[in-house]
Amino acid sequence: MEEKTCGGESRGMQVGMRQLLRWFGIALIVISMLGPAFAPASYGAEASSAEDSQVKTIKITTKPASGQVNRRTGVVVRKSASSHSKKVARIPNNKKITMEHMTFTTTKNYSRKQRWFYIKCGSVKGYVPVNQVDHVRYQYRKVKAKRNLSYRYGAGYKMRKKGTLKKGTSLSLCLETSAKGSMTLWYRFRYGKKFYFVSSKDLNLTETVRVEEDRDSGSSSAKPSGSGTTGTQTGNQDNSTAPDNKENGTNPDGESTVTPPETNPSVNATVLQSNKKPMAAQMPKSTLTAWYNSLLKMANLIETNNLKYNTGGGGTTYKKGLAAKKVNCATYISWSLQDAGFEPSGFCFYLGYGKIYDQKIPKNYFIKSPNYLVQTNLNMTLSDCVKKGYLKPGDIVGWQDGYHTMVYKHTKTGKYYFFSVGPKSVANKVVHENTYKANYRIGVIIRRIA
Repeated sequence: MEEKTCGGESRGMQVGMRQLLRWFGIALIVISMLGPAFAPASYGAEASSAEDSQVKTIKITTKPASGQVNRRTGVVVRKSASSHSKKVARIPNNKKITMEHMTFTTTKNYSRKQRWFYIKCGSVKGYVPVNQVDHVRYQYRKVKAKRNLSYRYGAGYKMRKKGTLKKGTSLSLCLETSAKGSMTLWYRFRYGKKFYFVSSKDLNLTETVRVEEDRDSGSSSAKPSGSGTTGTQTGNQDNSTAPDNKENGTNPDGESTVTPPETNPSVNATVLQSNKKPMAAQMPKSTLTAWYNSLLKMANLIETNNLKYNTGGGGTTYKKGLAAKKVNCATYISWSLQDAGFEPSGFCFYLGYGKIYDQKIPKNYFIKSPNYLVQTNLNMTLSDCVKKGYLKPGDIVGWQDGYHTMVYKHTKTGKYYFFSVGPKSVANKVVHENTYKANYRIGVIIRRIA
């Protein structure tokens, strides 16, 4: 006969219950660990939540600058920062180049003759004299002085001192700089309308950012809700395409997150988005030329290589889109920005319902950037935007009542032409000759002004 406990159940039953509870506890632990793997997933920039992001401290680095060769005979690229160094290649006049950092050939002389850029141009890498490059455009990073510091005319403690900045002063860094024989890293920075140099040891070169987890690039994205639909915008003529109701840019697929730009102190985002009047600043002629060249280049590549329209977009770089043989309106514009050298590899976003949606860029990137002017929630017909001066050639445009990302080209004989990718434009090989109806409502305008 089994021995009874004071509760009345047998000892065997009591042991069995304990084992059952133990296994039940283990099962709960396993389920809690595997739960996220089986939970419904939300994709897309707007679907991110606090649970799938983290705060991370990163080191601040400056981005490359861009420029053009300004010598009629071209410029000789050398292996090191010296006119006696081995020749690497010769780059023709007016060729666009990227400058990654600046080097002084001495720690004492700050004249332009003593400075060299380390440049890239296609597969060519090397050094060229600073005075043989013009149309230089910097990408600024804002940092603060961590102590009272001296700033100088050149990169080196032996360079002539210009003045002193107080602790906490904000600086707009634009290019890493070094000097021959010195182990200290310096930065070029803009102060007023002039440029000076400051030691990296005197700056706070870290910042805290929120980093979103990467998503499965094979999944579709959740779309933000909106009252408007593309069903009211049908009946395009010629090679036009209606706004893409499922356009979502692309899913993150591995590139480094684009760092936030320095806030443009001359731009009041609230005023810009009130849309009371057209944006005053215009795109420089040289910028428009470079922008059009890249838009045409990417359009020709898309058509030549028979990329197919796909709401997933194919990837955040042209190389990935080519491998996938896919493209959409947002990836086409994003790839063109990258090709023009305006933004780094992997930069990708999309527009719709009067808003800018972030993919591989931080929130409000365009609004904060000194390189762009922005109007959102404009809600104005295409014809009025052109007639009243809101829309200019080269502007990046999105609909008020649907998802679409495109670039305004011109108006001719009553038709409104855009660089644009849609199912029809890809099939008919007319990426740079799309027309849209005058009564379509524009929601977003982004203009490059640098």
